[in-house]
Amino acid sequence: MPIVIYNIPGRCVVDMSVATMARLGKFPNIVGVKDATADLTRPFATRHAIGDDFCQLSGEDGTVLAFLNEGGHGCISVTANVAPKLLADMHNAWMKGDHATARRIQDQLMPVHEAMFVETNPCPVKYAVSLQGHCSGEMRLPLVEVSKENKEKIRGAMETAGLLA
Repeated sequence: MPIVIYNIPGRCVVDMSVATMARLGKFPNIVGVKDATADLTRPFATRHAIGDDFCQLSGEDGTVLAFLNEGGHGCISVTANVAPKLLADMHNAWMKGDHATARRIQDQLMPVHEAMFVETNPCPVKYAVSLQGHCSGEMRLPLVEVSKENKEKIRGAMETAGLLA
């Protein structure tokens, strides 16, 4: 079964080095990485160490275009939970070489990318999706709903991006 390893130092406290990924990349079932370091030198270094076939997926919505530009292949996106069509349109535009459209969409979504992390994930995402009428914003313990102040930030970002009717 193909495995995508996750490198998310913000959650794990440890940054998986490119050298470690290169060693893991020798296993035939380890096919890629979700890289949430926001280090835009990583796609180049990883590609150089492992090769073009090792799938590199950004784990940071705000840096995805720069990640793609440096050799990344895509994104495991938080914002795609609330703006799937826009994210797909952005990636499709990038792949077709329409970088101006991709940048325009990224600019449109940047406030949403930021709002999705005003509190612990998945709380902001669940609240944002509730604004779209897909579910309630209720959380199960130990998670709690986002604060009133952050609800306003999330709603504002969603409105600015045109994601609310």
